[in-house]
Amino acid sequence: MLLLQAPPAPDERRFYQHILASIGAPMWGRHTVSELEVRALSHLRDMDLKMIMIDEVHNLLAGSYREQRRFLNMLRFLANDLCASLVVFGVNEAVDAIRGDEQLARRLDEHFLPLWEDDVEFSRLVQTLISAMQLERGSGLNVQSLRTILGVTGGITSRVFTMIKALAIEAIETGEERITDEAVQAWQPVWAKHSWNIRRQPLPAFQ
Repeated sequence: MLLLQAPPAPDERRFYQHILASIGAPMWGRHTVSELEVRALSHLRDMDLKMIMIDEVHNLLAGSYREQRRFLNMLRFLANDLCASLVVFGVNEAVDAIRGDEQLARRLDEHFLPLWEDDVEFSRLVQTLISAMQLERGSGLNVQSLRTILGVTGGITSRVFTMIKALAIEAIETGEERITDEAVQAWQPVWAKHSWNIRRQPLPAFQ
């Protein structure tokens, strides 16, 4: 299996270079896209690759329509040529990115990752994350704090991780060495003005 992150924009050259770097293939000089493609395919065949997993696939939307189509064509070509399964991950906009190629979209099944709910499992997740922070003092959060974390993050796993990590850093910097209920209630995401408006909609994964 090969796990990659999609480039910030649909750039074939950069993607092939990323593949070669990820598998430790030597790189020297400047090559055309075609040459990079041949090298990458040769190495991946030798590895007997069975699955390509690409994260942040919604980055494709940063390019023009033509660039998006070329990149999606490349993904379909790679999967076909290598006879490998293709799995891509992303936020809600990933659906739009993949549907830019009708043939590719028909081959992939959409799977939506469920959001966390106000239940015992979410409480266990938060406590597990806090334990992993290795603070010097125990953090016994009350039910209201857990609900606040759920509400602020919208139940999205990556945001829960980010919030707990930020609270732990704050606890260390202040010398508190534990995450308190007061800290949870006062915490505000620094990127709220960009993307913190939560839509109660699960995140898609395609396979």
